[in-house]
Amino acid sequence: MNQHETHGGQVYQLAKQLDRPVDALIDFSASLNPLGPPDSVVRAMHDAVIGCRYYPDPYSGDLRACLAQEHGIAEESILVGNGSAELIRILPKALALRHALIVGPTFSEFENSLRLAGARCTFVHAVSTQRYASSLERFSEIFEEWRFASKKKGRKDVAKNNAVFVCNPNSPTGRRISLRDLRQMMRQVERVGCWMVVDEAFIDWCPSHSLIKDISKYSRLLVLRSFTKFFAIPGIRLGYVVGEPEIIESIRKHLPPWSVNHVAQAAGVAALADSRFRQRSQRFMQQECPHFIVQLRTVPGLRVIPSKANFVMVEVSDGLRTKHIVARLQEQGMSVRDCQSFSGVTRPALRIAVRLARENHRLVKGLTKILQES
Repeated sequence: MNQHETHGGQVYQLAKQLDRPVDALIDFSASLNPLGPPDSVVRAMHDAVIGCRYYPDPYSGDLRACLAQEHGIAEESILVGNGSAELIRILPKALALRHALIVGPTFSEFENSLRLAGARCTFVHAVSTQRYASSLERFSEIFEEWRFASKKKGRKDVAKNNAVFVCNPNSPTGRRISLRDLRQMMRQVERVGCWMVVDEAFIDWCPSHSLIKDISKYSRLLVLRSFTKFFAIPGIRLGYVVGEPEIIESIRKHLPPWSVNHVAQAAGVAALADSRFRQRSQRFMQQECPHFIVQLRTVPGLRVIPSKANFVMVEVSDGLRTKHIVARLQEQGMSVRDCQSFSGVTRPALRIAVRLARENHRLVKGLTKILQES
């Protein structure tokens, strides 16, 4: 699969295809905060440009200090990368992974990165009939298999090169695993001796469910975070991973020098300082997302999956082609994410970002017309 097939936000390609300026498109395919980027971040990036005459801080010291204060953890527990995607790409090699359990359907870069590193992937997919809610039973079964393999071989470290990858809240489904269930999974992970990697790219919409403050309790836990979604700065590329200092230092060795540019580091510092923007964004989403879901439920032929993120997954009636719906919306200057390329999505489905109320209304109107005609 190429990048165009596996990721949303392909606005430049679509603008060229439609012969329209990028600003004339409404992108529902990338799940970005419609209120961003914050003015404070834009100003910080502008002011930081003069610093391009110097090499950037290879350790992102100022940003790591702010993140440490934000989360109440040690700076040594934080590694900043050129987007969380860069960190996902190096983790399998840095951890010497041989086998990974992927909780799906989810972000394709977990599988892509594991396969590039020669690791084997096992999927535990949530299913449409359960509205894609994850079940812990299947995880427990696989953990027991790994423990049994360790006993059979007379070694306690058989699973040390195994890992579990979880996205919470998950994309594309929008479903969330509770903090209680995550901690139960983490206790099983510790007993087995494998790794657990939790991607919290969308956790800013439900921060009380983050595992980031638990890193001091669990030596085999790694938590990924991103500035992209909440602060709407995908073009900057900024993310970080949190874990035990020793493993963070080990992962750092797999990053190229000066991975994170000076402007991105300044953007991150400004973003963390803008508490008003964060509060306003959370209030907006708490109001607009439920309203958008109510509107989507009025569209004939759609089945809405409950969401705890800033996007909504909708299944379309059997027989309707998602490619046709996507193409028709693109003709109207709107882009949505076709979920066909997500492993484990068994019914035709779309992922739709929550945007401003007037834009959401326009999308619902366009969807309604397309589906009625179909």
